[in-house]
This record gives sequence, C-alpha cells and structure tokens, in this order.
Amino acid sequence: MKLTTADDPDVLAGAGTPGAEDASDGPGTGGTAYQVLRQVRPLYQASERAVDHVLRGTDVTVPLRAVLELVLTRGSMTVPQVAREFGITRQSVQALVDTGAARGLVGFEDNPQHRRSRLVGATERGRRTFTEVHRRELANLDRVTADFDVEDLAACARVLAVLTDRIRQIDDQDQEPS
Repeated sequence: MKLTTADDPDVLAGAGTPGAEDASDGPGTGGTAYQVLRQVRPLYQASERAVDHVLRGTDVTVPLRAVLELVLTRGSMTVPQVAREFGITRQSVQALVDTGAARGLVGFEDNPQHRRSRLVGATERGRRTFTEVHRRELANLDRVTADFDVEDLAACARVLAVLTDRIRQIDDQDQEPS
C-alpha cells in the first residue's frame, strides 16, 4: 500500500498542534521534518508498549532487551560505549548490565584495550531469549505492516537514520566549547 497524505491528511497538516496547521508551508523543509518528528514520540511509546507485551513471561525488560540487541548486533562493548550509543548515563547502563548478569543474560569479558573497563556480551541464554523475543516482535510487525509497500518502509528507515544522525550533530555542535 503506497501511503499518501490522502490516507490521513491530519498527519502532515499538524492536527492537534497549535499553530502547526501551516508548519510545512515554509520555504524550507523544516516544517515537514518537524511533522516527521511529531510522529516519532507516539511511535516510540506505542512500540515500547508492544515490546513490553512481547516480553511478558520473560525476565527481560524493554531497556535490557535494547542492551541485548546492541551487543548481539555490534559485538561486546564496554558500559561507557553502550551509554554513549543510547545517550544515557553510564550508571544507568551499569544497573541494566548488572541486572542482566544476575539473570544470566549478559556476561563480562576481559577487555584487552582497558584493564578496568570490561566488555559486556550476551550469554547463550541471552542470545536464545533475544532470538525468541525478536521472532515474536517480527511476527507482530508482519501483521501490522502486511499492507505496506516494502520500498516505503525501507525509504522511511533510511530517512529516519539520516535525520537522527543530523539532529545528533546539532546537539554535538552545541556541546563543543566556544
């Protein structure tokens, strides 16, 4: 299914946002990009609830699931590396990792690059648990996107990845010393 604004004209018209009726009418692309960003928060919140539903009956939380996915896709990482990737504090990641280790989902390895900062990796139990959870997530996604055009979804993923990177650059520039 090719999606257009005719499918839901309120999406790009800014329904529910004061002054957003003409947010995409400017000379640049910022207004339309803003409308994309307005969809990200409700998508994230709905996704988190859907993932939490899939996780029921496991000893994995949504944040711990994110750590498992990261170390399974990128390889073992230090706690500070995970924290940078997620944009959260090292202490928050350490608490997640400690919980995961207590549940047998992640383990620690010596880090040849740093004596004190060990690497966090998924255990075999963590890998099996993530694989099963992810299988159920994909089944749900297959169901709710069955009528979507796969090229639309791929284009959406590409745009969101670039937009995320560029918005991170704004924050990075603001953090640089003057």
